[in-house]
Amino acid sequence: MKKSFSKSQFAILVFLCVSLMGSIIPAVSAETLRILDWGSYVPEKAQKQIIQIAKDKYGVVLSVDVKYVQGNDDFFTALKAKTVDIITPSHNVPRDQRYRLIKHRLVLPLNLDNIPNYKNIDPGLQKADYCTEKDEIYGVPVARGPYGLAYNTEIIKEAPTSWNIFWDPQYKGKYSIGKHQYQQNIFIVALAMGYSKNEISNYKKLNNPEFQKKLAEFAINAHGMWEGGDEPEDLKGLALATSWGLKDASVEWTMAEPKEGITAWVDNVMISHTLEDKPKLKQIAEEFANIVLSSEFQVEHIAGDGLWPVVTGIKDKLSPEEVKRYHLGDPNYFKNNMILWPTLNKIDRKGLKRLWDKAMKTRK
Repeated sequence: MKKSFSKSQFAILVFLCVSLMGSIIPAVSAETLRILDWGSYVPEKAQKQIIQIAKDKYGVVLSVDVKYVQGNDDFFTALKAKTVDIITPSHNVPRDQRYRLIKHRLVLPLNLDNIPNYKNIDPGLQKADYCTEKDEIYGVPVARGPYGLAYNTEIIKEAPTSWNIFWDPQYKGKYSIGKHQYQQNIFIVALAMGYSKNEISNYKKLNNPEFQKKLAEFAINAHGMWEGGDEPEDLKGLALATSWGLKDASVEWTMAEPKEGITAWVDNVMISHTLEDKPKLKQIAEEFANIVLSSEFQVEHIAGDGLWPVVTGIKDKLSPEEVKRYHLGDPNYFKNNMILWPTLNKIDRKGLKRLWDKAMKTRK
């Protein structure tokens, strides 16, 4: 005998089917990963990669919101306001007395199981003291580079060997330096005068008439002062310059290697405390850290943009000129020749700023 369902029985059946399907098909969530960056480390390709990983591996429909900073202070402001999930600060920021990102738990320790490319980082940058606390790692490097000495090979035929070339009378008015890089400019003058790398930020040692005179000459005799980054137009017709590495300069310009050493920076990926209670999104953020440490990313977006790679094993993927520029044939070059900017205390930071402001007044 034929039996039919009532409307109420059919509705119950539909409800049960939908409930069963919901228990089988994993729920899809939507999340936004907020990144604060210098403008170099979150290219469109990397955004697409992390969005795909979030979808395929974590069942998350991810949006990436990228904003750019003007200075390292912007990272701290955003962390305090809880408006950021990933930051890319320089190495001298995490332990700065003004911020103390690790001590104040504004950034989270990383689970390196989610960052397998960590093993490929230059050994000299692994477990760096500025982002390591009690064997926990709070940041991974993404790029590094110098605040170095650039010279025009059409004017200067032999590579300069000392920072003191800036005070050679024949180059007076024929060089350009960073206008707002007061700390780095002071480090250069200190190195030129023979101060050790441990003394170049010591205000008490540098606050003397001899140093002030040499610093004033450095400012006065500059033809111009670039802002932000050294662009080709800033260097046109000049003989010398301070430079982040000549990303866009013409072929006649190259970098020198002064015997006193070269001050340098390392930018890092760190994860905000905003993800402390969002374990899945934190894992996705760690996946992003793994992307920036991939050979592909380091070749295309770091070396390709004129920055120094932070991973090993990529020599065969770069041109001979790039291998030479980044000294990839010498694993100890960065450690032995580059001087990381020190993390300044309050007295030294304010004191160095006063020295630079005084030198700039003599330029007017």
